[in-house]
Amino acid sequence: MIYQRILEELATHNCKITPQRREIIKTLIQAKVPLSAKQIFDRLRTRNPKMSFDTVYRNLAILKELQVVRQLDFHDGKSRFEIDRGPKHHHYLVCLKCGGAWKIDGCPMENLNINNIPTDFKVTNHRFELFGYCKDCRS
Repeated sequence: MIYQRILEELATHNCKITPQRREIIKTLIQAKVPLSAKQIFDRLRTRNPKMSFDTVYRNLAILKELQVVRQLDFHDGKSRFEIDRGPKHHHYLVCLKCGGAWKIDGCPMENLNINNIPTDFKVTNHRFELFGYCKDCRS
């Protein structure tokens, strides 16, 4: 369902639907966590040894520009990518050792008292990340 919606979105922007672009989209849809460009490349390379890292990176930039893919820049300096599934956003737990990222249910902003924000300030976005070590990296 989401795959077809993305292909239709690409078509409305006259964006070619190349085999490489299809594989990148499928990889991101199947991913349970946001992936770095390198992780996407590594997963695709097993199926398509001729695909280059530059191809993955260029396609991610195009998909991001078309708002099909969301780029997540964590404070650990590693960008990760996920399919943009609409207005609902996510927050993450980020492992400082392996770089894994896991979604947190809910949004802490919902419980935050924002009455203390100056009235002439308009909040347009926010981010919330918790850093630490996953179970595997603690062992």
